[in-house]
Amino acid sequence: MTLAVRAHGWPRWTWQTWLTVAGVGLLGNSVFQTLFLIGIRLSPAGVAGVVNGMVPVLVLPLGLLLGTRVTRRQATGVAVAFGGLLTLLLLTRQPGSPVTPGGMAWLLAAATAWALYTLFNRTLSGRLGALPFVAFSLALGSLPYLLYAAPHVQLGGTPPLAWAGVALSGLGANVVAYLAWARGAQVLGAARTSVWNTLAPVIALMLGAALLHERLPLPVWAAAAVILSGAALANWPARTAAPPTGGTRHNAPTG
Repeated sequence: MTLAVRAHGWPRWTWQTWLTVAGVGLLGNSVFQTLFLIGIRLSPAGVAGVVNGMVPVLVLPLGLLLGTRVTRRQATGVAVAFGGLLTLLLLTRQPGSPVTPGGMAWLLAAATAWALYTLFNRTLSGRLGALPFVAFSLALGSLPYLLYAAPHVQLGGTPPLAWAGVALSGLGANVVAYLAWARGAQVLGAARTSVWNTLAPVIALMLGAALLHERLPLPVWAAAAVILSGAALANWPARTAAPPTGGTRHNAPTG
């Protein structure tokens, strides 16, 4: 909020706009965090990251409700990703599988909440400005979750390293990542930037294996690869026609 106010001043929005920003922020923060944290308790971190990687895929069919057109390539990517997700769901029926139906249900609900937030984000960011919308939707949308969590916070006996982890997670995910992502979109364009969404689940899988020592069976890795391949295909930037170059001459200025 400090960065947003310094850059753009205090927003002069109507009360309807404030309610809209707060409502969308509630969906993308309190609702999403609640669903995701329940799901990640029941699932390996790597699997949670893969399911969260379904967000750019879910955005496409949900966007149809708002009149967004979907290309054939995007539809193919969505079908491939959902095929991998179906495989992941079938693996939950195997005895001893680290993936549970309950965990998958909570994670999919969280991914759907974030996909809806993303759809509204695109419209409101363009109208209100990306930094003001993100800052105030985050602050207002997190307030109910903060009020819910405050009574459960244990100030006494909490090691400083734990508070450092909370600060690093909050600033990294909600400030640094947002600003870096916005800057990347400015440099690369929205279409190319969306492909990089696929990297987050890949990194989550690798960190889960390296740091948390998660040992996922080969079929789970295969299903994850199918999901991420579909997500990358669905969000791959379309080719734009190159301007004609034949017969072009660069003449020296005259006169």
